[in-house]
Amino acid sequence: MIAEIAFPVPLRRTFSYRVGDGILACARPGLRVVAPFGPRNAAGMIMRLHDDSVADLSGIKEIKTIDALLDAEPPIKDDVPEIAFWMQDRWNAPVGMAVESFFGPFMGSPLPPALPPGGEGPTAVSGEGLSGPLAELCSRLSGGGAAAHVLFGPPQDGRYEVYSELIRKAVTGGGQVLCLVPDLNLIPPLEERLRKIIKPESFAVWHSRLSPAQRRAAWHGVKNGTTRVVLGARSAAFLPFGRLDLALIDEEQDDIYKAEEQEPNFHARELLLKRASYHGTRVVLASAAPSMEAYARAGSGRFSWNALPAAARERTKVSIVDMTSRGWEPVSSRLGEKLAGVVAGKKQALVLAGRKGYASLAPCANCGWIKRCGRCRVPMGTLKDPEGTRFVCRRCGRKEPMPEICPACSGKVFRESGAGTQRIEAYLKKLLPGARVARCDGDVVRRSVKDARLVYESFRRGEIDVLVGTRLLARGHDFPNLGAVGVVDSDAGLSAADFRASEKIFQTLLEAGAALSGTLAPDPELIVQTRQPGHYVFSVLPGLDYMKFAANELEARKNFFYPPFSELISVAISSGEAAAVSSFSEEMLRSLDCASGEAGAEILGPIVLGEPKRSRTVKESYLVKLPGEKELAECLARLRRLKPPKKVRMKVTADPYSFR
Repeated sequence: MIAEIAFPVPLRRTFSYRVGDGILACARPGLRVVAPFGPRNAAGMIMRLHDDSVADLSGIKEIKTIDALLDAEPPIKDDVPEIAFWMQDRWNAPVGMAVESFFGPFMGSPLPPALPPGGEGPTAVSGEGLSGPLAELCSRLSGGGAAAHVLFGPPQDGRYEVYSELIRKAVTGGGQVLCLVPDLNLIPPLEERLRKIIKPESFAVWHSRLSPAQRRAAWHGVKNGTTRVVLGARSAAFLPFGRLDLALIDEEQDDIYKAEEQEPNFHARELLLKRASYHGTRVVLASAAPSMEAYARAGSGRFSWNALPAAARERTKVSIVDMTSRGWEPVSSRLGEKLAGVVAGKKQALVLAGRKGYASLAPCANCGWIKRCGRCRVPMGTLKDPEGTRFVCRRCGRKEPMPEICPACSGKVFRESGAGTQRIEAYLKKLLPGARVARCDGDVVRRSVKDARLVYESFRRGEIDVLVGTRLLARGHDFPNLGAVGVVDSDAGLSAADFRASEKIFQTLLEAGAALSGTLAPDPELIVQTRQPGHYVFSVLPGLDYMKFAANELEARKNFFYPPFSELISVAISSGEAAAVSSFSEEMLRSLDCASGEAGAEILGPIVLGEPKRSRTVKESYLVKLPGEKELAECLARLRRLKPPKKVRMKVTADPYSFR
C-alpha cells in the first residue's frame, strides 16, 4: 500500500511512502504520521492511499516506509485532506501548509481526546432573551442545519444584540460558536458583552498577540469541547471544532478576511462555508455594506437576506466637498469650520484618512522618481518618528532612510503627496489650537493593542476632541457625543487598478455615516472630501443608499466580467533580466492558451513594471478571468506544472484582493 503524505512545507505536492505492515490495517486518510523527511523525521498527514499496482512511482529512486501513526482516529471532525486539496484548487495553497493550519504548533503532538456529547458539563448562559422585531429576526437565523445568512445593518441597529441572542441559543443547544472580527480593536467591546452571558472557562479569544501558553490553552479547549465560544481573527477559522453550530463573521466585507501576505492563501468566509457541511453550521455574514459576493448570492437565493429593523432616527446629513481646485491642504475650509464648531460646542469629531503614516508617496519633484520596497516592489510611503522622516513599506513594514539626493536625477527636492494619519494629525493641531487632537491607527495597534484601547476609552470619556485614524475608527463603536465625521482623500483608490475600489470606498463612507447614527449631538454631519465628485459612488452617497449602490456595482461587475461573475488569477513574473521575463511570459501564455479558449475566459496583460535602465528588477503582471471554480482549478494546475528558470520568479495569486 502506498500513501500520499503532506508535510508542512511550501510545496504544492505530496510525497509517496510505503505503509508498513504494522499499521496497514488501521491506516486511513486524515491520520497523522511521523516519517523520515530529508535528514530528519517530520510530522505529516495521510492524504490518499493507493494499491501498489496503481500508484505512480515514476521518478522515485527509493521509497521510504512509515511505521507509526500519531492518531487512532482522524483528530479533527472535518475531512482535512479534502479541504486541503480544495484549498489548493481554490487558492493555490500548498496542501501541507493547509493541513498544518488546522494544527499549528501541535502538528506533531499527541492530542487530548474530544469529550463525548454532554461530557463538558453544564454551561452557564445568563441574560434575558430579545423581544419584538429583533427576536423575530433571531428566530429566522436560528434554524437547524447548515445554512448561510446575510445580516444587513449597522451595529447601532442592534446587530450585537442579535449576536448575543444567537450565541446564547447555540450554546444552550450544546453547540460551539465562532465569532470572527476583522480588527483587534473590535475584540475588547465584544468580549466584554459576551462574557456577560458565557462563563469564563467556556470562552476564549484567538489572535496573533496571544502568548504560546494562551494559544495552547485556547486550541485544546476548542478541541476537547470545553471552550464553547471563540472570538477571534481570521485564523480562528481553522480551529478544531467538534460541534460548530454557529459561525458569525462580523464586517464580512473586509479584505482582511482574505490572507495573501503569507502561505497558505485562503478566505475565511469561503473556508467556513466549506466547513459548514461537516458540522451543520449556520454561517451569518454581518455587515452594513455586504460584499458584492454576499449580495449576489443572496440575490440568487443561495444565502438568505435578513435586514436589521432600522432605528427611528433622523437621516445623517452628508456634505460632499469638491477638492479639485484646492492645493495641498489635506483639510478643506468646510471641514475645518465644522471641526472648529464641534470643538467649540464641547462635542467630538472623527477624521478618517485612507492610509497610515505621514504621506502616501514622496516622489522626486524633478523627475518623478518613486522609492519602491526592495522586497515587495511596491511604492513606499513616508513615516515620521523620533529618527526623522523615513520611507516605509505598508506591505512588509520595511523602513529605509530618505536619501539626500534623488538616485535617478540627483535632484534634492522630494514633494510629499497624499495625506496619511500622521500628516492630518499634525495639520489639525495647528488648525485647531487648544483642541485635544489624538491619533489611533494601525501603527498604534501594532505597538500595543492596550495603548490603542486606551485611546478609544479616552475618546469615549470626552478627554479627546478630535480623533484621527483610518476607517477602523468608525467601525463597531458607539460615540454618543460625536458631532462630525470627516473623510479625507475619500477617492484615493478610485484610479487604482483594483476593480473593488468603488466598493471599498462606499463601504468606508457608509461606515462613517453609521458612526453618527447613534449620536446625541445636534446636527451631526458627515463631510466627504473628493477630487472626483462626478463618480457614481458620490451620487448615491447623500442617501447612504447601499441597495442602490450595490445594484449599480453588480451590473458593472457583470458587464466587465469581474467577480462574483468570474474567478480571477493574478500572475506576476519578475527577474533582473528583461529578456528572461519576456521568454518565460511567452511560455506561460502558451500553457494558458486553452484557458483563453474557454467561454468567457480572458487574459489581460502584460502590465510592465520597472525598466532595466532605472530598476534592477523587471516585472510583468497578468490577470486571468475564468468562468468558474472548475476552470480556476484547471488553470492553477497548469501554472503549477511550469518550472521557471532560477533567475525568474513567478507568483500566482488566486482570487486576488491586492492589486498594488
